[in-house]
Amino acid sequence: MTKREIVLQALRHEPVPVCPYFLELTDIEEEKMIRYSGDPLYFEHSESYLAQERNESFTDLGDGKFKDMFGVVWDKGAQEGDFGIAIGHPIPDSEIGDYRFPEPDEALIREKCERLAAQPDKFTMYIIGFSLYERLWTLHGTFETMVDMLEEPEFIDEVLDGIVNYNNKVVDIVAQYPIDCIFFGDDWGQQHGLQMGLPLWRKFFKPRLKIMYDHVKSYGMYVAQHSCGDCREVFPDLVELGLDIYNTFQPEVYDIVDFKKRFGDHITFYGGISTQKILPFKTPEEVKAECHRVMDILNVNGGYILAPTHAMPGDIPPENVEAFLQVAKYENPTK
Repeated sequence: MTKREIVLQALRHEPVPVCPYFLELTDIEEEKMIRYSGDPLYFEHSESYLAQERNESFTDLGDGKFKDMFGVVWDKGAQEGDFGIAIGHPIPDSEIGDYRFPEPDEALIREKCERLAAQPDKFTMYIIGFSLYERLWTLHGTFETMVDMLEEPEFIDEVLDGIVNYNNKVVDIVAQYPIDCIFFGDDWGQQHGLQMGLPLWRKFFKPRLKIMYDHVKSYGMYVAQHSCGDCREVFPDLVELGLDIYNTFQPEVYDIVDFKKRFGDHITFYGGISTQKILPFKTPEEVKAECHRVMDILNVNGGYILAPTHAMPGDIPPENVEAFLQVAKYENPTK
């Protein structure tokens, strides 16, 4: 079986011959692993089961600042990581004004889709990050967004509808290629509960998720959703919406035994190996033990992709990255 076929079997919630996995590294951590291993193709040689491309482009403004395709300015020197901090919000007031939503960069999207299509043995995912709530607050500001969800709901609706329209245009292009999955990125949670609360999530975001998910599924593709933090309140809604894959699935937030029992027949969990408490601080042997523990729980009748809960940041020792891969590649049990 190819890696793609194994992932598809896991998504059907059937026992798999081996648990599929994905090594996800930030740019900083990947550079560290290249130096550590001496292998300039360290990520490629991880033999991961997923192939991913991100729907993003940046214009270099100099001095560590970059502008994305929506006009948001990011300061990449202000915070370690691949994005940085959003410092320029193109819609600062509670009206659209002269702002115009971008059109998808069709040439760039096609270039990325062609790279994915050239990897037919892997499960291919096209990532639309900052896909709804995050795009809203990057355009308008976090505090302003929270206030206007209560005080200017029609304005919030207008911005969100513009975002959904853009996303669906991207999907229309991606669907012309043999891509398996659209992966929406959007952080709703904090360490305890939703940032905006369940009523506002259901009011503003759930109806638009349905539009986006249904659009993806109309092309026969799978839908994956990323959100950091505690989103337990919305899992019944996600099942109702037909979500196929949920990431990051943080074990410090969720009772993974309970969630596998309640939702494991409907949603494939992707993640589960903590970048908050395990990978940065534990020994390699403890990392291996945690990988085995999580797989023993979540990889019953498929429905699991072994991965870190987020792209591994630069504070993770190389030995722990290697421990993760040791289990994924060579000590990989199935149930």
